[in-house]
Amino acid sequence: MRHPRKAKLPLLLVLFGLSAFLASAQASQGLQDGIRLFRAGQYEKAIPILQSVMSDPAADAQKPDASLLLAKSYMAIGKLDDASKDLEIYLANYSSAIDYPEAIYQKGRLLYLQQQYEESIQSLQSFISTYPASAFVSNAWFWVGEDLYSLGRVDDAQKVFQKIATDFPTSVKVEAARYRISLIQLQKKEIELGKLLKWSHEEFLRSLEDFQRREKTYEQAIEAYQKKLTSGTTDQDQKTIADLRAELAKKTAEAEQLAAQASSSAAGAARGGGTAAAGGAQQAGQGDAQGQLQQRERMLAIKEEALALKERYLAALEAAEAAK
Repeated sequence: MRHPRKAKLPLLLVLFGLSAFLASAQASQGLQDGIRLFRAGQYEKAIPILQSVMSDPAADAQKPDASLLLAKSYMAIGKLDDASKDLEIYLANYSSAIDYPEAIYQKGRLLYLQQQYEESIQSLQSFISTYPASAFVSNAWFWVGEDLYSLGRVDDAQKVFQKIATDFPTSVKVEAARYRISLIQLQKKEIELGKLLKWSHEEFLRSLEDFQRREKTYEQAIEAYQKKLTSGTTDQDQKTIADLRAELAKKTAEAEQLAAQASSSAAGAARGGGTAAAGGAQQAGQGDAQGQLQQRERMLAIKEEALALKERYLAALEAAEAAK
């Protein structure tokens, strides 16, 4: 005689196994959907799917991947507190997972995004020393460079970015590192140019004061000779003096025009100084500063030429006076 309960037991086991298999398959599909949406950049849509995987009791095998993807999705949309929670869950529960080293790297990157630059440097350097063969090492160095750059340690940052360009030429971060290097070099040039411009302005003012003293002395002497001169001077002397006077007037006018232009450029640079430090405006600001330097150099040269003309003019007056 057959026992109905014994006959049903294998069937129940089969049904239970089938149910577990379907649940596992469903969880696996959920994870695949989350991965697909994450890779497509659809982080907002990926998050609820990944959360459902994390809450599914049949998805233990999928939870490590889902947990890390959740943290990365939150990081991508700027929800850093949520990212930190999920990342800590991963680090606390899945230390044997294959992606555990990446999670440690992501922790360092998250600290950078949270503007905890010193902590980020420590975390990333620990990752680099612990997992030197990881594919994320070059990325970790890049964020160390960004941390240093954000802390104002631009020389150290430049060394790190140069290390990426030299030691990791195939890294996805090479172009970004090279851009940072060029930006740092541009900023250094701008700082040096600013110092040079300040020195040039001070030197320019000192030179102008010297020119003004010399001009005053020449003009007094010229005025005294002009008063002494009579119609007894020769035609050649009168022509020489007239030519020198005309050339002197031209040079003086040119110097005054350049002085006005320099003042206008300096005023414009002062008004635009707040925005000139960002992006491509740095190059424009650098060009303006170089233009000011060139204007001042040109102005000083013209002033020198004008003084030389006054000396010649004075010499001509002296010669005319002596010939009387």
